Amino acid sequence: MASPSVSADDITWQRDVFRMLDLSDSKNAPLYFPPQPDGERQNLFSLLFENVALGKLKVYDYLDGKEVFTEDYQVKFNELLDRFWIPYEKEPDPKSPQDTLYKVETVDIPSNEVTLYYIKESYYLDQRTSSVKRKVLCFCPVLVREDETGETRRYPLFWVPFDQARQLLSTHSLSTSNYNAASRMTIYDYFMRHQYKGDIYKVYNLQNQNIMNYCTTPEEIAAEQARLEKELDMMLNGLWEESHKEAIERENAAKQEENQKKSKKEGRK
Repeated sequence: MASPSVSADDITWQRDVFRMLDLSDSKNAPLYFPPQPDGERQNLFSLLFENVALGKLKVYDYLDGKEVFTEDYQVKFNELLDRFWIPYEKEPDPKSPQDTLYKVETVDIPSNEVTLYYIKESYYLDQRTSSVKRKVLCFCPVLVREDETGETRRYPLFWVPFDQARQLLSTHSLSTSNYNAASRMTIYDYFMRHQYKGDIYKVYNLQNQNIMNYCTTPEEIAAEQARLEKELDMMLNGLWEESHKEAIERENAAKQEENQKKSKKEGRK
């Protein structure tokens, strides 16, 4: 799960972090524009969609609470089209008449409606260097549209394992400046350099709780996100021992509080 140069034996600690990238944020805008394919230019989702349609990229079901990248959970293109109401036409594959091709007109690719991405990162301690590093593990385009009642809903489409998409992302570039048309980098480098901005919505925990499960107000959510960001920044900047000590103290305090609640319940029986 770490970079190819780091073996599992070298990782002595790991923390998985989930973020939501809002493409209306200027830091994330390179992933959105152009919202519809324009000649040779296309945004990230159009690129993914095209390669899934051609069978060149394997993507996997979005499951709440786990990411499983096995054949059993690989997304079938026609099922993706049906599940998210994307118009298409069927025609025989001229190279293999017994197979079916699913043709989607460019205008029907919902790339303009993919306005969010979920991304899973790993922060891990490399014992060889005694430093904490950060790596993208996978990402998920999220379709945002109104349902039949007029309520805006989010539809996570599929997980893309970052390492499996490396070759594709390394051969396509995006614009990174509003003022300099020559300012470009590959999509792979954009993610590797963490040029995006994403709000934390979950950090791995045994209960599989996201922040909204235990923070009830916008103020509490913002404070928890800020606390987690500070903790992760401390780790990346070499303050591993101090940050880890704080995390252990919070974990012990939470366990003590839980035990006290259990004792009170048992005392009332």
